Amino acid sequence: MELTIGSFAKQVGTTVRTLRYYDQIGLLVPLRLNEKGQKLYTSTEWKTYQQIAVCKYLGMTLEEIKAQLKDRVMSGEELLSFQKEVIEKKQTELNETMKLITRVQRLYEEESTKGQVTDELTFSLLDAFRREKDQIQAFKQYFSSDKSIVSQLNKYDEPEVQQLMDKEGLQFCLNIHLAMQKGETPDSLYTKELVQCLVKRNPELKKMLGIVKDDAFIQRHSNLFNTYFPEELGDFMYTALTNYLHGEEE
Repeated sequence: MELTIGSFAKQVGTTVRTLRYYDQIGLLVPLRLNEKGQKLYTSTEWKTYQQIAVCKYLGMTLEEIKAQLKDRVMSGEELLSFQKEVIEKKQTELNETMKLITRVQRLYEEESTKGQVTDELTFSLLDAFRREKDQIQAFKQYFSSDKSIVSQLNKYDEPEVQQLMDKEGLQFCLNIHLAMQKGETPDSLYTKELVQCLVKRNPELKKMLGIVKDDAFIQRHSNLFNTYFPEELGDFMYTALTNYLHGEEE
């Protein structure tokens, strides 16, 4: 078999542009030429293209495919096992992503919050949710000797508890946002009552909030607790919660 690039592209179901790019990066380089100086694709190139197509289907990048074809990094069996692990990991990540999206969509559908969840807040919620597992793990390590907190943290995986916590957390954010619009301050009576209501519904929350006073913990896990909230909402909430804790200690 000897085909020019156009004929070979049709034969294997790809484009001339793709084949030229593969040639350019050294992935699939025809070695034979016809009398006109045109590159010819033979059964050798067809076999290589088949391997490229299969590796792409398995999720490998072009650089990974190039290395595999050049150095035979893995046997066929090893390659399949490795790519299976990669795909399983991606599948797990996609499933987790779907859960996060569903959680935020559910909040959109709540009657009490309809029309109040802005685009900015949506991304803040998604960002907070994606860090949640690591945050909970950090809390569990910190409060490992406190069985009541660890027990509460374990419940966060239960769908009903998670849904309730999501709803209460969002409502608190919206209430704080409304307080800001009304000109309230983090230490105003109205704001304090909002925080008190939140803590009253979640008794263990007071102990967990106390962690903000542990500078070493916050610095060590700063990447887990730096979610951006719009319109200075995050700073306002942090100050309100800190003021509440100080008031409880007095």
